[in-house]
Amino acid sequence: MALTFLTDHTSPLMRGLADRVVADWNERHSDTPVSLTVLDHEELRDEMRTCLTGAPSADVMTWFAGNRMDSMVDQGLMLDVSAMWKTEGFDHVYLPRFRNMAGGMGPSSFLPTSHYWWAVYYRPSVFAAAGITDPVTTWDDLTAACRNLTASGVTPFALGARHRCPAAAWFDYLNMRLNGPDVHEALMTLRIPYTDDRIRRVFAFWRELIEQGYFLGDPGGYDEEEAVAAVLRGEAGMTLTGAYTTDEFTPPGEPDIDFFRFPLIHPDLPIGEDTPVDGYFVPANSASPAEATRFLAHLGSRHVQQLTIERLSTLPTRTDVDTERGGRHVAKGMEILRGADHLSQFYDLDTPWELANVGMSAFVSFAQDPTRGDELLRELESARQDQLSKTPPTASRSLPASH
Repeated sequence: MALTFLTDHTSPLMRGLADRVVADWNERHSDTPVSLTVLDHEELRDEMRTCLTGAPSADVMTWFAGNRMDSMVDQGLMLDVSAMWKTEGFDHVYLPRFRNMAGGMGPSSFLPTSHYWWAVYYRPSVFAAAGITDPVTTWDDLTAACRNLTASGVTPFALGARHRCPAAAWFDYLNMRLNGPDVHEALMTLRIPYTDDRIRRVFAFWRELIEQGYFLGDPGGYDEEEAVAAVLRGEAGMTLTGAYTTDEFTPPGEPDIDFFRFPLIHPDLPIGEDTPVDGYFVPANSASPAEATRFLAHLGSRHVQQLTIERLSTLPTRTDVDTERGGRHVAKGMEILRGADHLSQFYDLDTPWELANVGMSAFVSFAQDPTRGDELLRELESARQDQLSKTPPTASRSLPASH
């Protein structure tokens, strides 16, 4: 009986890992071979509902934790694999944050297998040429670095918001750094309005950066990969992006790329970080749920998580993986997350999707025309009120950092 495994791991490095994971399974399970199907992330997102409600198209799929995953669980579109958690002993080897996220010993449909950091990526050689020698840790440090870059003819940041996520990341981090993670979580869970003065302050601060020429070109006119390319060319000095950047957008083993934590603006505030969580699940319409669950257990195994951390810029969800064997960026990424007081996921994962969809577009519009700030916040508040009429506000889902 053959199984189909659907992922969005399209880059050569990530596809190579997926091929290896499938080959390892097939070598030991010739009675249940797995075939790999790959879709671009945006395409997979757009086709997700069709995959889960139509004729079975996959037996195991990749996705990420957050509100959309919760919605799929609530609609009964994901198979309950609680028994597998018990059989495999995952409750004993998974970090508490991920056990809680997946339901632990109770009903559980999602298997979180990795998480990663967001940070400011740059070329050390470009910084050195601009005379930037000290580490960038505070906002004053960043401001000084931006002055040096500008004087050298380099735009400080490439944003690359065509697909919206980088603009949302800027909102997440400015809100967490200006107001603290508790305020950010209250906003994500609909408990404060977008017209709150604290949120207006975020847009005012961001507007100053835009009007000072911090960002390259039209942020909505190019994507994240093109933003990284601008940094690699030395056209832009930095970009705020996820750890997957070095797996997808830079040459393999590129030595002249590094990153630092998004700088602190008010050092007295608790530190919040975005750390999305990726994983896998069995669609409820799988034609072979028992066999698919066995393959899901393989994806959550120590063997696969060890392979993953050694090949990609990612962190495991298990406690028995040797992180010292990770790539050169893993230790620094772990340090960023260990230094956090609260871990969120990401804007469109932490707030209801209908509202997030409005917000993601609003952030891109703001980056393109910051004079529309008040108008966009009013639109977001209207969308929040619409969401409140359907869903009451929830308690904060922010969790203390736990590693």
